[in-house]
Amino acid sequence: MHISITGKLGSGKSTVCHLIHDRYGYEIFSTGAIQREVAREKGISTLELNRLMKIDHTLDDVIDATTTRISRERKDDRIIFDSRMAWHFAENTFKIFLTVDPTVAAERVMAAPRGEVESYASVEEARDMLIQRSQVEQKRFLELYGMDYYDYNNYNLVLDSTSRTPEEMVDQIWSAFTDYQTDPVRYAHVELL
Repeated sequence: MHISITGKLGSGKSTVCHLIHDRYGYEIFSTGAIQREVAREKGISTLELNRLMKIDHTLDDVIDATTTRISRERKDDRIIFDSRMAWHFAENTFKIFLTVDPTVAAERVMAAPRGEVESYASVEEARDMLIQRSQVEQKRFLELYGMDYYDYNNYNLVLDSTSRTPEEMVDQIWSAFTDYQTDPVRYAHVELL
């Protein structure tokens, strides 16, 4: 079974995905990496790319179709989708949302630079830009899909990463994922940790 993980910017999604890859051999499909590469190629920030994607849905369409195709064609493979909308487009996934305090998110982003397309002068600037980017993404998802990305009812598990280490998050995710595979009814409604 696949896993889809999404959440707030700076919540540790990519770190968690890499730990799951290292521990359990899951292949990572990251739409954020695709978007950062496209932004780099265009010489713009990820916030500017999100604004462009609000007008031109070509990249969204490619990512969404690819997510659906991979989930169907490789349904027996161990794949974790690190993607804002994979919870909706990937079939048969354990859906996880990570939340985080905005200042902690900014500190994390500052500590793990992602190149010129996502660099900030201070934690305060990073926090403000991450909040702004989240608002742009949320509005775009509501307009494009008619779905509230922040509605916890879309997920099987919601985990606050603010005061948890990545290793603790992976332990909790794996425990819930294992439980879900044996008793999916338990996670039919969101579990908040």
